[in-house]
Amino acid sequence: MSRGLIYKGIFIICIILFAIILILPTVGKNTLRVVMSTTATQEDIQAVKLRFPESNYTITARENELFIEGYNLNVAVMNEVKQYHGVVDAQLLPHWAEKALLAKKINLGLDLQGGSYLVLQANYHKIEEKTGKPLTNTEKNEITEQALELLRNRVDKFGVAEPSIRPKGNDAIEIQLPGVKDPEAVKKAIGTTGQVEYRLVDDVYTQKANQWLKQYYAGKALPEEQLELHKLADTLSNAIALPDTLELMFYYERHPQTGKLFAAYPMVLEKKVALAGSDISKAWVATDEYQQLAVHFNTTPEGAAKFAEVTSEKNQGRKLAIVIDDKVRSAPSIRVQINTGQAIIQGDFTHEEVTALARIIKEGALPVDLSIVEERTVGPTLGLDSIQSGVKAFVVGITGIMLFMFVYYKFSGLIADFGLLLNGIFMLALLSWLGFTLTLPGIAGFILTMGMAVDANVLIYERIKEELRAGKTPRMAVTQGFSRAFWTIFDSNITTLLSAFVLSQFGTGPIKGFAVTLSIGIICSMFVALYITRFIFEMITSRGTLQKLSI
Repeated sequence: MSRGLIYKGIFIICIILFAIILILPTVGKNTLRVVMSTTATQEDIQAVKLRFPESNYTITARENELFIEGYNLNVAVMNEVKQYHGVVDAQLLPHWAEKALLAKKINLGLDLQGGSYLVLQANYHKIEEKTGKPLTNTEKNEITEQALELLRNRVDKFGVAEPSIRPKGNDAIEIQLPGVKDPEAVKKAIGTTGQVEYRLVDDVYTQKANQWLKQYYAGKALPEEQLELHKLADTLSNAIALPDTLELMFYYERHPQTGKLFAAYPMVLEKKVALAGSDISKAWVATDEYQQLAVHFNTTPEGAAKFAEVTSEKNQGRKLAIVIDDKVRSAPSIRVQINTGQAIIQGDFTHEEVTALARIIKEGALPVDLSIVEERTVGPTLGLDSIQSGVKAFVVGITGIMLFMFVYYKFSGLIADFGLLLNGIFMLALLSWLGFTLTLPGIAGFILTMGMAVDANVLIYERIKEELRAGKTPRMAVTQGFSRAFWTIFDSNITTLLSAFVLSQFGTGPIKGFAVTLSIGIICSMFVALYITRFIFEMITSRGTLQKLSI
């Protein structure tokens, strides 16, 4: 065996092992940590345990926590458990592969894991009556983006993990909440506009609060659970002897990858509201005198007097915090007194940061009434039935294909069958690594691609058989067969990839899911057929004594 084949074999083994590890968080056992309230009754704890039968799950109790280990533990189950009486929090613990290789679980779409689906629409007519002029498409898009920011805050506050909140055209917003069976509480939470306030920051006590955290909370991330965060705020307030006129809150930042808000550090504010969100009439993004991106805004006539007072000389140099639903989202510094009602927030902003800040300000400037125009609740049983049907169709189809390849192509058919299994592993690995959301059309794309994966093997094998009939040796027939079939396979798969690209760009959510799985499947099948199966044939024919190829 040549050194090149040895290196190639080592590379292939490493790729296969890496792919298997990547799919472990999806197909392996996971652990759900459930934190019960100190006031939870035995009936509350028993209700949680009954949700996870002992025949399928292992439950370990530690003080006020339950650790549930088993299969089919996903975000929908986690969100469902969070709604149980007496449950403070529920979290899926990271799989060891997620920590070691940044692997991810394949998320399931709402049609597979159950949950609530809502479509909300902004009341443009009411806004047009208020402003006295019709809205342009650009203004409608801005209102939709503003509503998106508001809804993300509301849903984050409700505690639903991994929600999908995205625009649907320029006049509606689609919300998917996995595992939420009763959407009434969520509808109540998201059905109102956010409370926006402007308050002065007390720098002295803010510094004291951060120093206390560094000393007694060093190396720990701030709690994600609101109840725990409130407890920490009370502890901090008592530790620094916070006066009654001040209030401790937390400054929130948005995670660049997940887009979820998280508490970054404490900030102490005056309880007195200097300016209300309704005192802002307009906000937009533009450049300042230094040609840097900045947020410009105008106040109402009533707000102008308040703004002149809060920006007076006594407050210059202090920060004015923008608070939405008890979360500090920005804190620009006061530099000069503003009497005209026209102000600017400057800073070293990126385009994304300045746009987000403008939306935050506009939440108070232009309240948006949102009405629910479509609502569906998908039961997890329907999703489980869909998964089981898909798995059954996959097993039956793949078994039939593997039997046919073995009967028709003999030992070479077994090599194709091995490649087919590798193709499935590689597809799942890529979908896991990308954190893909699998829907029912996605399962269809997965099954279709697996069925098409042997097309390349058929083309190669028929070409090899032609070379053998022409009197070539097995080694030469394999080399010529793969080389001459390459461009036919490449051209046919490229056209399918182009079709999948068009579907992903112009299709809706389910169609995009089908297109993504189709694209990944085509890439994996080409790699397996043209690289791995060729390596196996090269290994077999590397022996000069081989006279006949089983094909």
